[in-house]
Amino acid sequence: MAMVIVPNLAQLDFIARWQNPQATFTVKFFQFISDSISYFSMGVPVAITVAREFNKQSDKKQDRLSLLYVLLSIAIAGLISYAMKKTFTEPRPYEVDARIVQLSVGGGYSLPSGHTTEAFASAVALTLLFPRWFVIIPMFGWASLVALSRIYLGVHYPFDIFVGMFIGSSVSISFYFLLFRKHLNRSSTK
Repeated sequence: MAMVIVPNLAQLDFIARWQNPQATFTVKFFQFISDSISYFSMGVPVAITVAREFNKQSDKKQDRLSLLYVLLSIAIAGLISYAMKKTFTEPRPYEVDARIVQLSVGGGYSLPSGHTTEAFASAVALTLLFPRWFVIIPMFGWASLVALSRIYLGVHYPFDIFVGMFIGSSVSISFYFLLFRKHLNRSSTK
C-alpha cells in the first residue's frame, strides 16, 4: 500500500485540492466532455468521410484510407493502453485517497488513461490529415479537456494522462509516417 501511495502523494493532493463535487456545473461539464470521447474521436472522422463521399471532386479511395488510418490509430493505441492497464494494475485515485470522490466511471485500472489515449490518437491523426488551424485548435482543445476531465472526475492521476497523451500521439504519428504517408504518396503518383 505504501508503494502505491508515496509516489502518488503529490498527485493525490493536487486532485483532492482541485476537485469540488459540490460545483454541479463543473462536474456536469467534465462528465459531458469525458463521455464525448467516442462521439468525437470516431464520429468526426466518419462524418468527414461520409460528407466527402457525396463530393464528386474528392478522392474516395484516399478518403476511405484516411478513415482507416484514424480508426486504426485509435484501435491500436487503445490496445496498448489496455495491455498497460493489465500489466501495471495501478489503482485509481479515489481507491487510495478518501478525499477524492469518484465522479465518473472508470473500468479497470488507472495507468494509463484510455480516454486520453483515444482522444490524442484521434486529435493527432486528424491534424496530420488536415494540418489547418481550424482543425488543430479545436481537436487539441477537446483532447486536452478530455484529459483534464479524467483528473477532475477522480479516476486518473496526472501521470496517467501524460502516458495516455504519449501513447495516442505516438501511435498516430508512427502510423502516419511509417504506413499512411507512404500509401498517400503512392496513390498521388498514379
